[in-house]
Amino acid sequence: SPWPRRSGSWTPTTAWPRWCSRGAAAPSANPVAQMELCRKPIVGAVAGFAVTAGFEIALACDLLVAGRSAKFLDTHAKFGIFPSWGLSQKLSRLIGPNRAREVSLTCMPVTAEMAEKWGLANHIVEDSQVLSKAIEVAEAIARNNRNLVVLYKSVINDGLQLDMKHARALEKERAVNYYNGMTKEQFANMQKFIQGRSSKPPSKL
Repeated sequence: SPWPRRSGSWTPTTAWPRWCSRGAAAPSANPVAQMELCRKPIVGAVAGFAVTAGFEIALACDLLVAGRSAKFLDTHAKFGIFPSWGLSQKLSRLIGPNRAREVSLTCMPVTAEMAEKWGLANHIVEDSQVLSKAIEVAEAIARNNRNLVVLYKSVINDGLQLDMKHARALEKERAVNYYNGMTKEQFANMQKFIQGRSSKPPSKL
């Protein structure tokens, strides 16, 4: 996260309110906020170091592909910068509070292997294959129903802000809205697809 440059009599305690009032805390100055407004899935590709702000941007991705050289590092505590792009809250929910405390309070690097084991990274590949793997994942998403993909991402992310009872209610509410918004032709096509699936022989798996 950024910090205002000291100038004249400015100190961190006096600079912060003035800096925020000039719009530095607005979404336009915060790439993570901009990413969170994106309705389409974001597939991140990381090779090498993702440090502090880079770490926060990585956490804002919906899926993450990491090269073997990838290292995620939170240096807020080292330099006395208070996080403001969500890292302190997102990381603990993603990898667990104990691991998040160690990562952030000791400024220890998270390797690609650790990131995959802890659920931070979806895939680990050789550095030379990071971008191609990310594109492969994105293309797999793009082959699906685009409208449903957007709505699915939304209900997952919004549900994470709720307890299970209210998250299930949210899913049901949006499902009703989705089906009510279908045309007769769309609903008929969906029924044909379901009937076709049910007529297939059961899998041996």
